[in-house]
Amino acid sequence: MAELYTKEILRLTTRIPLTERLAAPDITVVKTSRLCGSRLTADANVKDGVITHFGQEVKACALGQATAAIVGSHVIGLDKATFEDINTRFRHMVATGEADFPEAWADLALLAPVKDHPGRKGSVMLPFDVLAEVFGV
Repeated sequence: MAELYTKEILRLTTRIPLTERLAAPDITVVKTSRLCGSRLTADANVKDGVITHFGQEVKACALGQATAAIVGSHVIGLDKATFEDINTRFRHMVATGEADFPEAWADLALLAPVKDHPGRKGSVMLPFDVLAEVFGV
């Protein structure tokens, strides 16, 4: 388990952006990991298929927090096509441990060791599950 909780992962838990809920969101999504109970509540405003405003409340383990920090740092300006690409790459990495991300999203590779820990996969998937619902995919 030590390979999961690296200094980089723990550092990310202190840098979760966009932690204020939106006053007037277009959509609110709540996702909970059935295995560990981690929960992510997110509000989003979307205009012309692009996320313009985002707020998240993260009640998750360090891995879920780290994923929310990474995704949260890229969510403003995110469009459906880019999300679908990163989502596919992330799901592949979670299943295989093989990371292949564009440079801007390279920090997601820090989560590759989760492939060997099925009980942790639900938590790291929360931001992606939320965004899948936001984009209707």
